Amino acid sequence: MDRLRRVSARMLLAAVAACCNADELPGCFAAEVDAHVLGQFALYGPLSRNREYFGYIYLHQGVIASAVSAGGLCKWTVRCEVSTPEAAASIPGGARVLGEWHTHPHSSGSRSLSAADVRGAHANRHIRCYRAFFSRSNGEIVAWSPDASEVKMAMASLVRLGNYRRNGR
Repeated sequence: MDRLRRVSARMLLAAVAACCNADELPGCFAAEVDAHVLGQFALYGPLSRNREYFGYIYLHQGVIASAVSAGGLCKWTVRCEVSTPEAAASIPGGARVLGEWHTHPHSSGSRSLSAADVRGAHANRHIRCYRAFFSRSNGEIVAWSPDASEVKMAMASLVRLGNYRRNGR
């Protein structure tokens, strides 16, 4: 019973962090980051037929942008991965990292986060204002809490932002 209470408390904290974390902190540019991320998914989502794309969101000289890397071709029988260090290497010096986003491929992608997805964002939770986003294989765009350390907690914290396959998101 004690374990159930701890897990429930963690899930509640993750959900609260997802809805309130970046929006409450001054200088986090939550609305601007959301708009940028939706634009990135509008661009890279349709290209994600057979591969994942990953981007670190950063602020540099007053402009919010993404450092993007593309993964190899994804197949049901092969792990679908994208190089986050490749994207990190493209972040300009002096930039402030604000978060990450990635796509899941249409043909062989998942509608759920993987343990690797959650671990990656969770490892960066110490970065002020850090936010995490992904698009499901059906085009749905969601944010999740980087404070979540397990897939179940991260999935419980999802906040829907739109769908790049539908007009009006």
